[in-house]
Amino acid sequence: MLNLRKRKIATLIAVILGSSMLTACGGDDGSNGLNGANGASGLDGTNGTNGVNGSDGANGTAGTNGTNGQNITAAAKLTRLATVPVGAEITGMFLTDNDELFFNVQHPSDLLGNETPAKVGVVTGFDWSTLDPMTESLSVPLTDDEKMAVRVVAGSYQVLGQAGDTFNNQLPHGLGAITTSDKTTEIKQSQDPDFNAFVPTSASGDTGFLFTAWEDRPGAMSRIELSKEDSGTWTIGDAINVDFSAVLGTIINCFGTLSPWNTPLTSEENYEAENTEQWNNTAYLDGYPSYPDVKNLQTYLASSTLPNPYDYGYIVEITNPTSTSPTPVKHFTLGRVAHENSVVMPDWKTVYTTDDGSNKAFYKFVATNAGDLSAGTLYAAKLTQDATKSPAKAGFDIQWIELGSSNNTEIKTWINSYNGITEADYIEGETSYIPQTEIDDWATNGTGDDRYAFLETLRAAKAKGATTEFRKMEGVVINYDGVASGAVPFMYVAMSEVGKGMVDEIGDIQLDSSAYCGAVYRFGVQTDFNVNRMEPVVVGGAYNSDGDANGNKCDVNGISNPDNLAVMDDGRVLIGEDTSKHVNNALWIYNPKGE
Repeated sequence: MLNLRKRKIATLIAVILGSSMLTACGGDDGSNGLNGANGASGLDGTNGTNGVNGSDGANGTAGTNGTNGQNITAAAKLTRLATVPVGAEITGMFLTDNDELFFNVQHPSDLLGNETPAKVGVVTGFDWSTLDPMTESLSVPLTDDEKMAVRVVAGSYQVLGQAGDTFNNQLPHGLGAITTSDKTTEIKQSQDPDFNAFVPTSASGDTGFLFTAWEDRPGAMSRIELSKEDSGTWTIGDAINVDFSAVLGTIINCFGTLSPWNTPLTSEENYEAENTEQWNNTAYLDGYPSYPDVKNLQTYLASSTLPNPYDYGYIVEITNPTSTSPTPVKHFTLGRVAHENSVVMPDWKTVYTTDDGSNKAFYKFVATNAGDLSAGTLYAAKLTQDATKSPAKAGFDIQWIELGSSNNTEIKTWINSYNGITEADYIEGETSYIPQTEIDDWATNGTGDDRYAFLETLRAAKAKGATTEFRKMEGVVINYDGVASGAVPFMYVAMSEVGKGMVDEIGDIQLDSSAYCGAVYRFGVQTDFNVNRMEPVVVGGAYNSDGDANGNKCDVNGISNPDNLAVMDDGRVLIGEDTSKHVNNALWIYNPKGE
């Protein structure tokens, strides 16, 4: 069933799409059309009833949607909406078409640092579209009880399942348990639920399936059937684990999105993709790829030989999501990297995907056919920085460098050519896989096929001259209807930390280190769904290596290590933290209008 997001924004706001270039920091929409600088720069805000003639536009403080997006002066506003227990991060934020908010409590602990079960849950009793922009921030947890609780500014948090729950023995090894492909033997119990996607099975959206990715080695994904009661709480029906054996398993299933055609897109955050030559090194225990992780995959497959490293590190689409047996499809076409997540644009062809870690790239994929990610062309971004080193001010122009074109079938043939390599084939200083010399010849001289673009995507991007300096590039998201209609023509990306290659004195990105606590960037989406500009809109507060009196090393009134994001229908952005620099991770809402 296609369910292409409800549209709440007034049709008139669609004029924004023609002026999606951004200024440095500011809001998306004029506040109710007031103070619209003589009407020229304040064209019709959210409720724009008084913004036509602009006779009262003397101060122009909210003339956000002016010609070419100029004159943005309203200060952005951050409000703390939730906090989670000590040791936990906020993952899997998913806002349904009915404005129900799912999120997880990943790897929590008690006050002594002992691990407690992870939680998958939903906020009940509240419609997030009605959240008053003037809502005050939830207080910072101070008491032990507050530090150990899931606290929300409105409604209440319903735990749908905890790591280890069997759901009346439907999951014999427990929720989040990683088993062998034949489901007989438990390899490990994960405490790392990440991506959530709710796939509705009724027009009302009150019934459906919740898919949850488990960010582990091997990876996993659970599916829980849900029904919403009149009271607003949810009841649980059937529970299953998605069977990934047909695609040889997955690794580190991280954040994700729901495609416009209602299939979950989970991401293999495969750090091993940047260090393939160590895959069969038995002494490589503390880095990536860790040999024990490789052996866990071998155990999953019940194989006598090591798995092929080129089988892991892709976007995985869960097709037939409401059937008895959902079917995973690995899209090799989107490149092999440490995918945080991908987002599909309303043309059903253009996809953006982020690569988590240090010295990484940012990618765009354009499918050959709409709604089919199995064939297309992969690109990497080349950035040009503004003439400032301030992370709070510096934007970047973007060009796209073509890496290669192919399809899943052809790429799988290339992958299979590296099957059967064993521990005995490892020689220090050499590689049993793709050497850098081959990649350089391909990039410089056009030697060979495009396998390098898809199997060694980061190395290929660097060889082609793309920017490979991003640090901890996390969630990339849009409001689907907002981009489709032009009401919210923006894409957002979380940069968990502005550090490493982003703050040195070489390369395309040369910022100062004042945004160590992270930043959120905004991209104006053009009418062809291309993006050619990124600019900071939320930047983390001050960093204190000694911490404050309560142990917070980043300012508790600002973001720290932003990770998951979600964009609401009115343009406000939810920001979830994955940080050790706040004692309690927080969920924030960013209001571009500064209300």
